[in-house]
Amino acid sequence: MIPKFFSLIILLLLLNSCKSEDLIGEFGTSRITARDKLGEVINKAKSEFSSDAALASIYGREVNSEGYIDLLETEKLSMFFYIVQSDILMQNKIYIPVYKSSPIESPLDFQTALNLIRDENVRNYMQIILGTLSTISIDPTVNYDDSNDVLSKMFNNQVVNTFRINNPELKIDMYLVPAKSIDSTFSNSADWIINFYTDSNSLVMWQHTATGEIIPLPAPEN
Repeated sequence: MIPKFFSLIILLLLLNSCKSEDLIGEFGTSRITARDKLGEVINKAKSEFSSDAALASIYGREVNSEGYIDLLETEKLSMFFYIVQSDILMQNKIYIPVYKSSPIESPLDFQTALNLIRDENVRNYMQIILGTLSTISIDPTVNYDDSNDVLSKMFNNQVVNTFRINNPELKIDMYLVPAKSIDSTFSNSADWIINFYTDSNSLVMWQHTATGEIIPLPAPEN
């Protein structure tokens, strides 16, 4: 039997050598950000969908104000949906994470996922974007904020902060998309579209990752 003193030393060495997110994953938390399960999703898609599977988009539905969803909250459809793309097959699949298990292909089809989007402007954008996601993906080397980081920045924005104060019961949906699907002048980047909403009010903001701007999302060009 290992003495308690040496057990403590071993534990401290393990804590020092592991990243905090790896430890959290080992401890089995059900609260995840958008990027926590991304590696698992891509690995699963490469093994059962296509060897060249790549992330095309993330749809976060009813994300909490800290940028997390809880996989154990089954009473509402709070979830990160990962749209995965294959150049070889020219197809897309939607995957969802599962608590203490491998991600699975979502039972939702693309049209059903679109119908879940409350804001008409966002729905129109995503309708256009989803039509191109079989041919474009997000480069895995691209640097973009995780869901918790982008919301932290959003809440420091005056427009968002004012909306939040006036609508304390707001909900949050968020969408990570290839930047060039919104702005063709930036080809290798990924942008967040964030929808803050209540039953009667809606605010949609766009984090332009390449420029660092956070601005209201304009209407899509026809």
